[in-house]
Amino acid sequence: MIISFIFFLSLIIETESMMKFLERLSDIYFNKVSDEVHSEDVNKPFIVHLVSIIAFFTCLIAGIILVFNQQVILAIILFTTSLGSLASFFINKKWKNFRLSRMIITLLAAIIFLYVFTTSGKTGTGYLWSCIFPVMAILLYGNKKGGLLSIGYLVIMIALILLQDSLNIDISYSLAFSVRLFGAYFIILLFLYLLESERDYNINRQRKSILESRSESRKKDSFISNLSYQIRTPLNNLTMVSNLIDRKKLDSEQLDLFDTIIASTNNLIKVVDNIVKVSGVEIDRDIISKTSFDLYSTINNTLRLFRDQYRNRITIDLDISSKIKYNLIGDPIRLKQIFLNLLENILKYIPEKNNGIQIRIFPGKKDEQNVRLEFIIECPKIDLIEDDLGNYMVKIKVNVDSRMEEKHMNLAIAKQIIEYHNGDLKVENDASVTRFLFSIELMADLKKAPEVVRQEFEDSDALLLEPKKKVNLRDANILLVEDNAINQKIVILSLKNFVKNIDVALNGKEALDKFGSSKYDLILMDIQMPVMNGIIATKKIRELESSTNTQIPIIAITANALSGDKEVCLAAGMNDYISKPFQVDIILNKMRDLLEQNCNQTSTTI
Repeated sequence: MIISFIFFLSLIIETESMMKFLERLSDIYFNKVSDEVHSEDVNKPFIVHLVSIIAFFTCLIAGIILVFNQQVILAIILFTTSLGSLASFFINKKWKNFRLSRMIITLLAAIIFLYVFTTSGKTGTGYLWSCIFPVMAILLYGNKKGGLLSIGYLVIMIALILLQDSLNIDISYSLAFSVRLFGAYFIILLFLYLLESERDYNINRQRKSILESRSESRKKDSFISNLSYQIRTPLNNLTMVSNLIDRKKLDSEQLDLFDTIIASTNNLIKVVDNIVKVSGVEIDRDIISKTSFDLYSTINNTLRLFRDQYRNRITIDLDISSKIKYNLIGDPIRLKQIFLNLLENILKYIPEKNNGIQIRIFPGKKDEQNVRLEFIIECPKIDLIEDDLGNYMVKIKVNVDSRMEEKHMNLAIAKQIIEYHNGDLKVENDASVTRFLFSIELMADLKKAPEVVRQEFEDSDALLLEPKKKVNLRDANILLVEDNAINQKIVILSLKNFVKNIDVALNGKEALDKFGSSKYDLILMDIQMPVMNGIIATKKIRELESSTNTQIPIIAITANALSGDKEVCLAAGMNDYISKPFQVDIILNKMRDLLEQNCNQTSTTI
């Protein structure tokens, strides 16, 4: 009695431990494969993994036992099934061929179950294994295909019993026993069918809820973006017009009223800034393109933005493994956005001078179609901590009383793009450095090698552009691309005392026409315009410049100020970004800096 109780208790403990192990295993698998509910892409491959592992060990152990019992034929079948299960596991795991793996494990299960069914007789327990088949079939194939396979298996069992004399086999199942067996089999099949239908219904409902939630989130972001745009444009006009007013001509009462208008405008600007902060960042997967691009030139041209802007403060070194001797197929704009988002945040918190950032890229796992690229960005140590939600906070010292406070490092854009490409962003802190590590999956374009050999590109970099004569802002020829007549007038009035000539284009298409017929030193580009927007116009300008030895600086002037808008503009090829409303001296400083950089830079198309 005591021994039986101890055995029963140990069985319960082992069962609980096994369930915890399986739960932990499934959590690890699902978190690695996907954060979304998707039965076909996530659940079914996991079940194939699990069934393959269980079948391998079960058949191996049972085969060894049968060898000692001198049941050689069944032992050979079990050993073959064990090897087939192992092959199914690797086909699914290594080569990602889920359908072939599923077919192999199903075929092996059907063969071994039918063999045991026909050889065990009514006194054996072989018929019990047949009841496992509908469970496995429905879990692996779903209701439709799994139900048909289960019914087919049932038909084969009935045929074997009816034709046992013709087939010269002795199954020895009585009619009454066969009816009970087939009835139990059908009840199990019906129960599983209903259970799987309920599960599919809940999954579809959850998926529909996720899609509706995303749709609502996009509508909210779109509303906030449009609201911000509509408010910022007149706010920008108020700000710039106020700068045009001569305060010396106002009496004290008028000056007091004028200052009140300015203060109220500034308060309204802060309110708008706070509104757009609640808008989440979400990558629109529908607009991600797939083109062949050179990894080195894509990233190096992006880094030039920071090298030029912070040339007296930092150095940025790029090291790409020589094993990457092919182009990649994907969206280079998204890759640029990752580096723009990460580097802008890094540069906010590293010390001011004598600092270097090291970027290393090397290939990871590779199959026939995809290659996993591993990225490491190493910079001077940033005191980073990660909260429970996966957000990174930076500890900085407040100069007033030397106390420490935490500021949020906004890496949402980079994280979403990386996760979309089946990667994960991690941060490691060492004694003196901080490392940002991530990986992404892209397709390898093995048919196309990089257009420029990397070493030759570096050595000849200084020869790509002839030194340009420095252009002062006063003598610069500026192209303003803006569709709103009021905005045009205010910008021209604000800049006319500082710039010699300003031409106007009403949209991106007109800007391209003027770019082709006139020589400009700098372009001020609006984003939202009819006919052709500023992003497309910038890309086309950069394409036209790819065959020349020049690159004109482009500044985005836009009322789009949501998180991610700046990265989109810079990734498209613009040199700088300024959101409305802005002060005149800010845009003047940006224009001067870009004209000076353009005089000395030796870069190619971004």
